[in-house]
Amino acid sequence: MMTAETPDSNRPTMPNGRRPADGAEIGALIGAGFGLLFLIINTGQFSTLGRTLVITVGVLAFAGIAIFAIRGLMQGGRAGRGESGKGSRREPPFGRAYWIIVLIEAVLLFAGTRLLASLGHPELGVAWVAVVVGTHFFALGWVFGLDRFHVLATVVTLCGIGGFIAFFAAAPAFIPVISGVISGFVLLAFAMWALIPTER
Repeated sequence: MMTAETPDSNRPTMPNGRRPADGAEIGALIGAGFGLLFLIINTGQFSTLGRTLVITVGVLAFAGIAIFAIRGLMQGGRAGRGESGKGSRREPPFGRAYWIIVLIEAVLLFAGTRLLASLGHPELGVAWVAVVVGTHFFALGWVFGLDRFHVLATVVTLCGIGGFIAFFAAAPAFIPVISGVISGFVLLAFAMWALIPTER
């Protein structure tokens, strides 16, 4: 999922002293990719027109994020070469804590969806995925000190809880919409936010 923001003196800074947070480009690409995947997987019950519209919006958003993220990565690489005279190696924004959180997330996703399917409620899998993905951002926000991750965690977790509420309210058709489609657009929106310049 989205990654940490670590200090990097080679990142290009705008004239007003603002620049995208370090590691934002990779994090935005990962978050946007998962957001688009949420849309594709959870629109199967939509009409052909509805599914086409949702996925088209998702693809356009992902394409825009990818363009700005890749451009930012290229600018950061050029800045590093300009300062050192050769390609300076940037520290990866993935630390041990990040991978531990991702591993725990993967285990919970697999175990939870399998358990729900074995209980005869596979439709709750997407709600469970949203809850796990959302809560994992609470952990990342604490590890990396990123307040925006706490906002993202709250919204996506609530989308997951909303899916469970829809199930108990005998409205299972709303589960993929609340926990899947809305979560997908939230992830895409936060991927865009990750690329917004911040004060250093």
